[in-house]
Amino acid sequence: MPIRGPVHAKLHKKDAAETLRVGPLTIRIYEDGSLTENRVSGVLLEIPAGKSGPPMHWHRFHDELFLVTKGAMTFVTPDGEVAASAGDLMTVPPGAVHTFKNASDTEDCECYMTATPGHYVDYFRMLGKATEAGKQLTSGDVEHLMALFGTFPPNVESEP
Repeated sequence: MPIRGPVHAKLHKKDAAETLRVGPLTIRIYEDGSLTENRVSGVLLEIPAGKSGPPMHWHRFHDELFLVTKGAMTFVTPDGEVAASAGDLMTVPPGAVHTFKNASDTEDCECYMTATPGHYVDYFRMLGKATEAGKQLTSGDVEHLMALFGTFPPNVESEP
């Protein structure tokens, strides 16, 4: 049997992950798609107690998976709120309107998120860069950055 190669597996250590601060969230980028030909990326979202993620939105081009690894997250959709505890997985296909929050007032939560295609993590990098000096983004600023990655508010039609 021929030996496969030269592709190598890679372990990503938490302390070596690229770490971004976006508002109250800490985002650790483990895999940005560079080793997977942008097929998938993987990040860890750390959400303090009582804090929320992005505004409601949907993605034209990419899928997301959210695996709650610590605490609990609440996913908000047009159908209502969905509570997810450690070990639960939320699938968000293209076109699904959603956001998330940590509904606990006392316990932080963590969630491992994948995005397919992987280059979506550049959105987090752009947010981090735009806010690194403490700048507060307007809703227009956020919508512009989201649109660069095929991400839109719920009121934007699904086709151009």
